[in-house]
Amino acid sequence: MKKVAIVGAGLMTKPMVDYFIEKCGYQVIMVNRTVSKAEKVIAGRTAGKAVSWPNNDPSILDKVISEVDIAISMVPKPIHIHVAKSCLRNGKNMLTTAYEIPELLALENEVKEKGLLILNELGEVPGMDHFGTQMVLDEVKEEGGRVISLNSYGSGLPAYGSNNNPMGYKFSWDPRTVFVAAQTAAGYLKNGKKIDVPGDKLFEHFWYVDIDDLGTFESYPNKDVQKYVKPFGLDKDVSFYRGLLRFSGYCNHMKNIMALDLLNNKKVNNLGGKTYRQFTADLINEESPNDLEHKLSNYLNTNYNADIVHRLKWLGFFDDKPIEIKEGTNLDVLLDLMLNKMYYKPHEKDMIILHIDVLAEFTGGRREKRLATMVVEGIPNGDSAMSRAVALPPAISAKLIIEGKIKATGVLMPPTLPELYKPVLDELSDFGFIFKRKTIKL
Repeated sequence: MKKVAIVGAGLMTKPMVDYFIEKCGYQVIMVNRTVSKAEKVIAGRTAGKAVSWPNNDPSILDKVISEVDIAISMVPKPIHIHVAKSCLRNGKNMLTTAYEIPELLALENEVKEKGLLILNELGEVPGMDHFGTQMVLDEVKEEGGRVISLNSYGSGLPAYGSNNNPMGYKFSWDPRTVFVAAQTAAGYLKNGKKIDVPGDKLFEHFWYVDIDDLGTFESYPNKDVQKYVKPFGLDKDVSFYRGLLRFSGYCNHMKNIMALDLLNNKKVNNLGGKTYRQFTADLINEESPNDLEHKLSNYLNTNYNADIVHRLKWLGFFDDKPIEIKEGTNLDVLLDLMLNKMYYKPHEKDMIILHIDVLAEFTGGRREKRLATMVVEGIPNGDSAMSRAVALPPAISAKLIIEGKIKATGVLMPPTLPELYKPVLDELSDFGFIFKRKTIKL
């Protein structure tokens, strides 16, 4: 029987465990610092085993990885290196859903020398967005076309019937990761010219995107596209943008949240005995919380009746209620309030949207837009769309590698492993993850 190690037991892991145990008949060893979380995901299934991994202990990890056929790292980025080194010591392949990081790229030579594979960027974004992009680009290339522009959009949002709060957002994955990404610099190409967007300016750099049958969304840049140009076979003068989608109003309220320094996760504050209203007064350097709504709107250079004031009031920043945590950062307080109101109830549904928009030119100067759009909703009282979208691509990829259908070595990602996307997309369609296609002649 084949064995898979899953390191981490977060919100995105259950569909992966279900896939290996119930569909593939594999054994799963789940490794996590808090073993009870792994036990909850395993849910008493005899083909699953939960192992405690305190303090990143290499001996515990080595014992597990030496027994399995492949390892999937579902831990925070700084921990991936521990998993990678254990895989190298034990001669095992490793997959992640995360963006490539320098620590893993530095292992390229050793990974190749040992004939192993470390495969990153296998989730929803990044991951399935790469698959959709490769599908459309290959189609254009086979028809002798040239790509003029490529826009790739991704999102995790409340489904329309569950979009019932003024923030237009709910958390289907780790909220701290959401806000770390919200401060990461990005870059895109306009006719081959690089446009850099600093991390603190992301939400000032947005525009509207219309998607047929879905509506109009805000989009802001996501990471730097530069490293994908060559693997995707794009020309130097291409326009290339990768962005995230949000419901209207999101970018302006995030811009104001950043202006209030609410994403600060470094300075620890003594919050004992302080109310949320007093905390908000401190944010804008006001000694008195009286007339705070007017003071805050002046601080943000906006109107007293502006959306951001109402949203902060809805979250509870003007409440005279004591803060529930005694010590923490500004981000801790923000999450304390958000997680009380911006969560999915069991019957509610999230939604993932992936939208690929390619403008291509063909022989004779004919131009066409090639569109690929995927929309998947969560299962009421079951798995979220995001958890399945993140978990299934690496799970399917792991099976292909175990079965010897993917033989590449090195530190790779889908754009540098083009033979991966077709078999993964083919099986993903069995789970309802399908890109709908449209061609518009211009």
